[in-house]
Amino acid sequence: MATKSNKIDLNAKQRKLAEMLANPDFNGTITELCERCSVARSTFYKWMDLPQFRKYLEELIDKFADSELSTVWKALVRRCALGDVQAIRLYFEVREKAIGEKEDGVQIIDDV
Repeated sequence: MATKSNKIDLNAKQRKLAEMLANPDFNGTITELCERCSVARSTFYKWMDLPQFRKYLEELIDKFADSELSTVWKALVRRCALGDVQAIRLYFEVREKAIGEKEDGVQIIDDV
């Protein structure tokens, strides 16, 4: 998975570990993650303190989250249509926040 952060000085193991950690399909433990990447847990925690590693990880997480936003939004709207009170409350909270951000010049969610 290529992102702009590949230009940052990360080695192949760091990129692989970050990509697995950010991937929503990976549901293992940190120990399992480290074993799969042939990295000691202590090394993992050292990498988590590196700004360039954290930035790469955050970009990957954003990419995965953005790719699922439409699906999540549609599921929320369907739950609202079924009369789910918690979903309806969340819908209005999200809409209120999105409207506030539109006014600030940033738009997060368009009407579906």
